[in-house]
Amino acid sequence: MADTVIVGEVEAGRATQCRRAINKLISTSNSSTFDLAELLFEAKSKNYFAGWGFESFSSYAKSLEMKYTKSYYLVRVVQNMKAAGLERSQYEPVGLGKLRVISRLKPDKEYNGVAVSLLIRELTLKAIDMSLEEVQFEVDTIMGLTEDESLVWLNIRCKKAARENVIKPALAKAKRYLGTKPADGIEGDEGLQKDESDGRALEMIAANFLADPNWAFDEVAAPKPETTNGTPEAPAETLAQEEYTAEETKNEDIEF
Repeated sequence: MADTVIVGEVEAGRATQCRRAINKLISTSNSSTFDLAELLFEAKSKNYFAGWGFESFSSYAKSLEMKYTKSYYLVRVVQNMKAAGLERSQYEPVGLGKLRVISRLKPDKEYNGVAVSLLIRELTLKAIDMSLEEVQFEVDTIMGLTEDESLVWLNIRCKKAARENVIKPALAKAKRYLGTKPADGIEGDEGLQKDESDGRALEMIAANFLADPNWAFDEVAAPKPETTNGTPEAPAETLAQEEYTAEETKNEDIEF
């Protein structure tokens, strides 16, 4: 009985240390993300969150001062690497971006008769010399996604004001309309729901724009003005433009 009490006290002490370390790493801008990932994995796998007063890891993750989804993919990265028998020194150099893509794979599945855990190991070890797109392609192939269903990146440059005041609110509104979907979460979190992605929201916005009959029109070129003898007359803007001299325009910056 005494031994049980001692073990329980040791476990509780470690749980407290783990929680303090997680909070410290989140609040420190130069913290190691991989340190945080390992501690979150420990907190989840050993159910520390229950002793902290949370009914699930999901509710604990929502209490943290970080993106809710980030806590999940960080845990998933460590979980997959352990399933593949890889040490941190082997997978950390790959980088979080590639590891996050690899974390979409489920190690308990099979692909063409091969355990996915072995494929995760093989892909991770060679990913350091691969581009992100190459890693994404291999993951999509293992997951059985067709070319049209494979995930790609769309980088769009815009003004900050447009992003904050127009684009983000539009994406958020589209997500509310789309609702949630089952999360491709971590083992033990069955029934967890998550919002649709920004990409899915943008797809819906674009589809609605294309389907709107108010925008369904054919562009017709404006007729050129003619003089009395039938010779096309240059617009006034063109005539004015031609009056600029090289000296007047040589220092102008033209933005397209």
